[in-house]
Amino acid sequence: MTTTDDFTHLPEGSVVALEGTVARCSRCGRNGVVKRPELGAAYCIHAEQTTVLCDGMLTEPTDCCDLA
Repeated sequence: MTTTDDFTHLPEGSVVALEGTVARCSRCGRNGVVKRPELGAAYCIHAEQTTVLCDGMLTEPTDCCDLA
């Protein structure tokens, strides 16, 4: 089973479970969830695809901006 989450349609300040808070992207101006990993540059996810596999879930960004 595959699902797509599009954060651009959510209002700023919305809290998305397991993802974070929706904020405006400083690069493109669309809404998304900002991720700041310990290693690497920050990025803003606008949409992501989640696939349920037999041994867990695989979540991959399908639309995102680098915020470096």
